[in-house]
Amino acid sequence: MRFSDKTAIVTGAGGGLGLRYAQALAAEGARVVLLDRSRENLERAKGALAGPSDRVLALTADLTILEEVNAAVAEADKAFGGVDILVNNAGGGSSGPGNADTVEQMEPSAWSELMRSNLDTAFHCIKAVSPLMKRRKYGRIVNVASRSARVADPYFQQSPAYACAKTAILGLTRFSARELGPYGITVNCLVPALTLSGPVLEEYWERIGEAARAHYLSEVALKRLPEMQEMVGPVMFLCSDDGSYVTGVSLDVNGGSYMPA
Repeated sequence: MRFSDKTAIVTGAGGGLGLRYAQALAAEGARVVLLDRSRENLERAKGALAGPSDRVLALTADLTILEEVNAAVAEADKAFGGVDILVNNAGGGSSGPGNADTVEQMEPSAWSELMRSNLDTAFHCIKAVSPLMKRRKYGRIVNVASRSARVADPYFQQSPAYACAKTAILGLTRFSARELGPYGITVNCLVPALTLSGPVLEEYWERIGEAARAHYLSEVALKRLPEMQEMVGPVMFLCSDDGSYVTGVSLDVNGGSYMPA
């Protein structure tokens, strides 16, 4: 199994794709640390993981607060003797109050909240785990961005704050990869297409209407939305030693809706 001697932290692990990443890591032998704000969701997620319960640690933390992140990472280190893998999956969507699909209508409070929940969380987690990974001269960090970082589609409802936060994740990935590479740590980024990974995104997909859905799919070479498992495989590759010479990469997994030269 690829991760039998590894400890992995997955943020936003209480459900959706975060839970799927955690399940895949556990199924391949990893000790898994689940981080989420919801204790109820964490307990449910912990029960969904394969393997012995003493190889799973579920911790509540507000990842927008560095002190809470540091405390959670310290607890993971104490329990498992280090951290080898970080999957920065946590983030906030575009459905909160004050959000809009234009800069003019965007409320500053909503802008700040989306920056904190998508960008600050990733920064805090990388900052917290880096010393542990440097200590053992090994690490795999995978950030999760969004197709919104690549495409400004005038026919599809998009939040400028969400798009900017996810675009910044690409820059954070490159900078961290350069900084941490000499310590044997790779830092990469998944740039996924819209994936119906939970009720919020399912409701959004229904709410935008048939015309917008048809337009979105017309831009996808494969003419369909992805299955959740189609996002899991690329993340597992980037977490594993199969991707040991891949770093600083933003991997587009979007069915061919964005194809850079």
